[in-house]
Amino acid sequence: MSADQQTTQQETEETDKPGKAIDTSYFFQKHAIWVLLAFFLVGVWFRFVPLILVSSFLIFLGFFIIAWKNQSLKKVQPTLELSKSRLFAGEEFQFHASVFNDKWLPLIWLEWEFPKNKAITIGEEERDTYFIRFLWLLSHQRVKWAIDGKAHRRGVYDLGSVKLRSGDGFRFAESEEEHSLTKPLYVYPKLVPVMFPAFRPSMQWAAKGKNGGFLEDPLIISGIRDYQSGDELRRLNWRASARTGRLQTNVYQPVVSEQIMVYGDVSGFVMNRTLYDDQVEQKKYTTNQIERFEEFLSVIASVAVRYHDQGIRVGYATNSISYKGEKMSVVTPNPDLGQMLDVLAKSTQRVPQNDLVLTELLFNRLLSGPLFIFCESVTKDHVLWYQKYKQKLPDVRFFYQQESVFAEKVSAKKLDIFLKTSSSVAEGS
Repeated sequence: MSADQQTTQQETEETDKPGKAIDTSYFFQKHAIWVLLAFFLVGVWFRFVPLILVSSFLIFLGFFIIAWKNQSLKKVQPTLELSKSRLFAGEEFQFHASVFNDKWLPLIWLEWEFPKNKAITIGEEERDTYFIRFLWLLSHQRVKWAIDGKAHRRGVYDLGSVKLRSGDGFRFAESEEEHSLTKPLYVYPKLVPVMFPAFRPSMQWAAKGKNGGFLEDPLIISGIRDYQSGDELRRLNWRASARTGRLQTNVYQPVVSEQIMVYGDVSGFVMNRTLYDDQVEQKKYTTNQIERFEEFLSVIASVAVRYHDQGIRVGYATNSISYKGEKMSVVTPNPDLGQMLDVLAKSTQRVPQNDLVLTELLFNRLLSGPLFIFCESVTKDHVLWYQKYKQKLPDVRFFYQQESVFAEKVSAKKLDIFLKTSSSVAEGS
């Protein structure tokens, strides 16, 4: 038999029962050997042959089973690979697992168990644990198999925790080992259908101040499109307009990459652990805060993906603390959207004591293009910051989840604008 086999050649069994190590049979525990030895001596003393034979057999069997149990998981090498290490919530992936018995002792049975993870479904259906049993793992044999998985919730998960169990063929005794294979899985916010606002056709990208935007070369025409409200007259292509019967506008080649900066303000989603004395009300509040936060991040991720698909570079900054309790680094606009999505996956509903991220962006000269500020609601601090620095800021747009009295002061728009039709978005922009 080949040493490298697929599980289709093995007799395997999957079950939704959690794999739980059973206790070693009383007759084959270490202290039971002394009892059996006492029976053997009694049989010898009284010359009772049946007792001598039975006790001798049980002593031999006990040593054999204990030795088999102790050796069963030695040099058993599990490996685990993920088909994807990064994906969006709701997407599926696969575990590519294998186990290698790198010793002369064959294993009559071997169990592999993944612990339960509410955010990840392992196998075809949700169960307490993913548990699979192999029968007959021969000497120096490797078994490979694939396991389907599905990510349900945003976050960063370590899926490398694996428990192995094995023992003698009669299952009188067994041993268990836990292996940490360290396979992190980044689950991004769930993507939702969004429509995004178009930029002013006359915007000068990479220019400083209030007119900040794209800088274009007026001598290089990269294409022609239909006229849009706000197009400058100097952009009109009269020959193409006469030929088509509709006003046509020149699209010029950008001198620098088109880019925007997104800021995610999570301060409005910070959890108040003692808001309600009633535990039921507190649980409802906590659940609602988590759901709103996930919806908030989903819109940000979806808008970023749409802009990225249009060739616009997206940067990201946030005042959120990572799941490890660390301050998030600023992701400057670049062609790799994965850096921003990684930050979204690591984000929590916690903020540092000194929240100066927006000001740092400005004074570190990271705002050369439009700035999108996403927040739970527009606060007085947002308005004061904007009024203080508006002469130095590029095009700034506020988007909120909940209405507040300060929203109108910065011409903020509700986050739902991204979830409406394209016509509504065009009017709002």
